[in-house]
Amino acid sequence: MATISFDEKEQYEEKLERILFHADVDGRQLRCLIARKTLEEHFSILGGPHMKIAGCMDIFARHRKNIHASARRIIVEMGASDLERTSEIVLSPSFL
Repeated sequence: MATISFDEKEQYEEKLERILFHADVDGRQLRCLIARKTLEEHFSILGGPHMKIAGCMDIFARHRKNIHASARRIIVEMGASDLERTSEIVLSPSFL
């Protein structure tokens, strides 16, 4: 079983409208991405159109534990051989 940890240095990539955070998987860094639209659809109780950057970062911070758990589940399901061939994962609504 892989040892997985997450940093708390997420950043918003404005041009691509997503939040980037990193997972450490047995000493190897893996980029994890979640789109603004995914955050809005899954976590926003208002479901308002196009949140600002601060709103996305706030939602991420409030739901960090759930987002990290979803990323962890994806990483575990991928397995070692698939992880060798990728440098990033994307969290979609179906994984949350």
